[in-house]
Amino acid sequence: MKEIELKYVEMSTVLKPSDSYAIVLEEVEGEHRQLALIIGTWEAQAIRIVELPYRMPRPFTHDLILDILSHEGMYISKAVIYDVKEGIYYSYLYIVRADNTEFKVDARTTDAISLSLRSKFPLYIYEHILEREKLRAFLPDGSYEFTINSADTDMLRYALDDAVSREDYERASQLRDEIRRREKSKPDASD
Repeated sequence: MKEIELKYVEMSTVLKPSDSYAIVLEEVEGEHRQLALIIGTWEAQAIRIVELPYRMPRPFTHDLILDILSHEGMYISKAVIYDVKEGIYYSYLYIVRADNTEFKVDARTTDAISLSLRSKFPLYIYEHILEREKLRAFLPDGSYEFTINSADTDMLRYALDDAVSREDYERASQLRDEIRRREKSKPDASD
């Protein structure tokens, strides 16, 4: 599968619900397609810390991980976003050992981004995922239009309430159908 390199562009102001932010990633070359990931407050703080013009007096978890890897002669060569389901992005970190063998570990995409910003290794996404999940347009109020797959179920419920309040019943029915589809696909808790 073709890997497309991404770069971190920006993080939005607070979205509704108030503990959510949007990270915008952009294709490095080519069409400069953009991707938005909805993240929580803790993840946003871990990324914002990298943007500070000074180094914190004590290491944060991402710094600690990089220090441990370095101490053992290892480094992260790249991260790859390999899937997205119901608003959750999945990534691998590719780690090179001291003997130059490589292995991959599953990682939260926000952790991969935080580590990449700190250590300057490239971040990639499979092209078919970028094409499916890319930002489609800007709305009149300047906000982004996300694909339904980019949002978790709680965000879809919020968007459904908003669409009903604006009397956008076509959008409301699409959101309702997606919420129902997700609820049906969840395993029964009594199993």
